[in-house]
Amino acid sequence: MKTLVDWLCAQRYRTVIFATALTPILPMLTISLMTLDTVRRGPRPALLGAIAGVGVIVLLASLTGGSVPVLVGVAATSMVVGIATGALLRVAGVLVLAFQGTVLACFLVALGVLLFGPSPEVLFAPLIEELVALVEAGGAPPEQLEMVRGWSSILFGIFAALVLAQLLASLVLSYWWLKLARDEPGFGAEFRSLKLGRVLGIPAMVLISLGLVWDAPLIQNLTPVALFGFLFQGLSVMHAWAHAKQWHPGLIVPVYVLLLTPLTGAAVLGLSAVGLLDNIFDLRAPLRAQS
Repeated sequence: MKTLVDWLCAQRYRTVIFATALTPILPMLTISLMTLDTVRRGPRPALLGAIAGVGVIVLLASLTGGSVPVLVGVAATSMVVGIATGALLRVAGVLVLAFQGTVLACFLVALGVLLFGPSPEVLFAPLIEELVALVEAGGAPPEQLEMVRGWSSILFGIFAALVLAQLLASLVLSYWWLKLARDEPGFGAEFRSLKLGRVLGIPAMVLISLGLVWDAPLIQNLTPVALFGFLFQGLSVMHAWAHAKQWHPGLIVPVYVLLLTPLTGAAVLGLSAVGLLDNIFDLRAPLRAQS
């Protein structure tokens, strides 16, 4: 991997070229590459490269008959988010502060949309109607159709949580690449130290507690964002114990596999619970005492 990263960073525009090429396939990698480019060269050069990349996508989409608005929207959003993440990482300097800043930014954006934007029911009405039609075609009873229609009130929260997960995964990936490019050790130690901290962790715990007893749409849509913040903290705790106790990788890989299976919900709740408990009881304290 270091050889590939060194090759990408050897020439000024290789990172942007690959970020542009990967946009229609894996926007998450586009975000990571633009984050890496922003940290190394600064926001302004990265922005100029992003403008050139979007221009290339517009040209190619026009020549091939692709959906120009969709491709341009995905490309511009991915690149701007990557630049913003890179700027945050440049200011923060360390992974844990960039992690906390990303969670806070995503939470504030979700809160702003919920307070001042259209209601979740309006935002996701077309998608819900398609799901209802699909379920109805399968012969579902009226009760099940009503249950699907009820998803519209919490679908925005799930969408915001998935966006946060992609942003955090891109941040971690780009930070790893940055460490490789700079030939600096310490990525593993920093990842194993991720935490929301008291400033973010306490409000997140209060929000999750309210979500268990209060059915207000605002609370229900913000709770998944808090859960996914704790999810990454739970992954950090797991890796910290695995590293300290030298667990076999075969014990770690199944956890990531579960996150991509129908048991995703259970895996997310389990890891989020670990992260939440770590915020209260500091589950990594015994490891520091041993070292």
